[in-house]
Amino acid sequence: MKQIITVAMLTALLAACKKDQYYLYNDNARLQFGPPPDRIYAASFEMADTVKPFTFYYEPAATTQDTVFFDIYAIGGVSSKDRPFTLEQVAVAGAENAVPGVHYKAFSDPSLKDVYLIKAGEVHLSIPIILLRDPSLKSKNVQLKVQVKANEHFLPGEIRKLWRRVDFTDMLSQPAAWNASAVQYYWGKYSRVKHSFMIEQTGEKWDQEFLLNVNTDFALLSFWRLKLRTLLTDYNNAHPGMPLKDESGEAVVFP
Repeated sequence: MKQIITVAMLTALLAACKKDQYYLYNDNARLQFGPPPDRIYAASFEMADTVKPFTFYYEPAATTQDTVFFDIYAIGGVSSKDRPFTLEQVAVAGAENAVPGVHYKAFSDPSLKDVYLIKAGEVHLSIPIILLRDPSLKSKNVQLKVQVKANEHFLPGEIRKLWRRVDFTDMLSQPAAWNASAVQYYWGKYSRVKHSFMIEQTGEKWDQEFLLNVNTDFALLSFWRLKLRTLLTDYNNAHPGMPLKDESGEAVVFP
């Protein structure tokens, strides 16, 4: 019985390997998103950066556009010629979808003609998504879902790796580093009121860069968690009967 099971497992493994080899060497050239090159072989990062939050909030008033990058890969080997690829926007159901030319530079914009291509001898590109600082972002958040579209050079790759999304605004927004673990153990439920309180009371931005730095140092995490709890207590004591509440009317708390 053990021998039969072993043979069956080996057969399945060989079939899987053949399928991988088919995509890598014998199939048409394909295109798909992935993690940064230094994390390409780390399974835990396979679907990293699928959704990126972004805000213009911290940028100077003169800043009219900014760029978010995603990593994309050509599957099937290199080519001796440059290979342009095609991206398209996909509507997100129930969301405020970004408008090309208003909230982001359209992928068909002439200025991007030589940007979206895999160069000869290469299989990777960090692609720029150019976001525009439209005044409407002062009062709302929009979503831009980007998907690989087949063209004469590439077919789509794995279904689950064909898209990426940017959620952006010009208001305070939850940084990616304010993740589920941070909610549970350090900063609690996110709200713009809480975020603003943290900035005003500490003089720090509490943006993605700052949080990433804090997250790498347990002593800093502990310091800021205690500091914020103390600052909130002091604020509430100075406003008896009027504790700090978020935009939903809930009391602001830190774990």
